[in-house]
Amino acid sequence: MTRGVAVEATGIRRAFGPKVVLAGLSFVAAPGEFVAVVGRSGSGKSTFLRLLAGLDRPSAGEVRIAGTPLLGVCPVARVVFQDGRLLPWLRVGPNVALGLSGDARGRANEMLARVGLADRTNDWPAVLSGGQRQRVALARALAGEPRLLLLDEPLGSLDALTRIEMQRLIEDLWLAGRFTTVLITHDVDEAVTLADRVILTAAGRVAGEWPVAISRPRRRDHPDFGRLARTILDAVMTPAPPP
Repeated sequence: MTRGVAVEATGIRRAFGPKVVLAGLSFVAAPGEFVAVVGRSGSGKSTFLRLLAGLDRPSAGEVRIAGTPLLGVCPVARVVFQDGRLLPWLRVGPNVALGLSGDARGRANEMLARVGLADRTNDWPAVLSGGQRQRVALARALAGEPRLLLLDEPLGSLDALTRIEMQRLIEDLWLAGRFTTVLITHDVDEAVTLADRVILTAAGRVAGEWPVAISRPRRRDHPDFGRLARTILDAVMTPAPPP
């Protein structure tokens, strides 16, 4: 059973002065769906994610969460950024418990156990590896019981082996929680590994869309995996007309 929400963006335009970043982008995610968004740098991926979170407002168009127009910060969404954004003056446990009510400490410890860091609750963020910091950031996001999880290149700064471990962790947590997930990534293989559907943004619009009909867990040596990844990568590398 999913606890995810439907997400719909219609005709989204976002401009910063004369620079148009999103030019009429439309997007739909079903409740519990995992969608990956790929594209070149500057194609509007992170701006789009901020709009879904309610951290920014579109210049035109509308975002709806569970059928309701989004007019401020999305109350059912949590965001994990590339740098983790842990508070360095708080230990790991209090970082995860930040903003929680009730038994915040117990909830934080539960989430740290789920990401494999039950023994690091009293550590400072500075002593953690990059992968461990991202696990803490993921635990903090999940502690808020999101119905929409937004991932803004959360694995971009990790080494290859840690990145694969984190991909498996994200997939396991998503399968257990079935929250709607939108992942921004430059890594096409990562998108095909994790997503139900991959979307390409270019020139501020959706320029391509591919369902991923490969059974989980996915192996990169599967022939369908390689074919789909090459198709998407070719599309990413094709220059897009200006908005």
